Amino acid sequence: MTSPLTPVRQWYAALEARKLAALTPELREEVLAFDASMRRHKWRMLAASFAIWMAAAAAFRFGVNDTGWVEALVLSFLLLAATGFSLLSVWFGHYKFRLNTRMVLKVVGLSVAGALVGGMIGRLSRRGTLDGMFDGLGSVGSRVFIAGLIVGAIYGLLILVVVQMRRRLLQARHAALQRQAEADRTARQLADARLKLMQAQVEPHFLFNTLGTVQDLAEGKAPEAAALTRELITFLRAGLAGLRTETTTLGREFEMAAAFLAIMKTRMGDRLAFSLELPQALAGEPVPPAMLISLVENAIKHGLEPALDGGDLRLSAQLDGDTLRIAVADSGVGLAAATGNASDGVGLSNIRERLAAIYGEAATLSVRDNPPHGVVSTLTLPRTKATGSTP
Repeated sequence: MTSPLTPVRQWYAALEARKLAALTPELREEVLAFDASMRRHKWRMLAASFAIWMAAAAAFRFGVNDTGWVEALVLSFLLLAATGFSLLSVWFGHYKFRLNTRMVLKVVGLSVAGALVGGMIGRLSRRGTLDGMFDGLGSVGSRVFIAGLIVGAIYGLLILVVVQMRRRLLQARHAALQRQAEADRTARQLADARLKLMQAQVEPHFLFNTLGTVQDLAEGKAPEAAALTRELITFLRAGLAGLRTETTTLGREFEMAAAFLAIMKTRMGDRLAFSLELPQALAGEPVPPAMLISLVENAIKHGLEPALDGGDLRLSAQLDGDTLRIAVADSGVGLAAATGNASDGVGLSNIRERLAAIYGEAATLSVRDNPPHGVVSTLTLPRTKATGSTP
């Protein structure tokens, strides 16, 4: 048997579908989410609405002279329903409201007009006439007018609060979406870089075999060439192994840095002295690959090679609570005299972008002077954060 309410439900469903279709996808999603939340908590909402209705009716009954319970219930229901639906329309249609003088005058004017019309209807229903309603400042009409002004001011304030709250929420969501878009863009760049690296890699067995043969031939005849070839093999093995993974260990990075510095020592001779200080307990700490060697290369290129007498390079790592600090300090020409912009070059910019992509704001790279002359670059990494995935 068909329910008498079936046509009404069908009409409402069609109306709801048309209204939802006219909304933007974002607003439609919010409306449907709100509707679903109301359905999940309908008994709580009904209980709260009933309690507020009874409290408002009691306020009318005992706060306004000659008001009966039936009249108080009707007035409070109409007032609360109008306020609730109005605030919902402001919440979901905040973009239609412009907080200006015209809007304020419109809200107050409509509230006063509504109060006067409602007062006149109530006067007619109770006394059958409007005689005396507007006689004097203390008349019923004056009180209704003042009540309309007060209600208009309160409603205008509610609109202002709701619109500002809504816009702040949307601004916060927009900022979050921008951050997510930036993180996605950085992740795509890292993925593209890894893909290009994988495409460019060719298993270099022939290279290592050739270098090993050169080392064997150089033994006994050219010890320095053999030592240099050995360091080059060490550097290449460590470097290529690190490039194939998203993380490496601090010990492997120090090993690659040591091989690189030994090669540079062959080139620079007595102009380069270096030391590496890595506590054994930190050798297995996971770190992003190729960052440390970039800092070492930067120190050689911009600090020590331009110096007439060369200088010292000190590579160290230490643990400060849950923070890992890795420092590359040189006694070269310093920031002021460094060739190019040693404190903000392409290599350092790439390191900062990778740190932001992997750790967010939890990791930093600082580059500062190293008195009496030189530069110290410090990587600060959170020890507890996995380095192989973006946040």
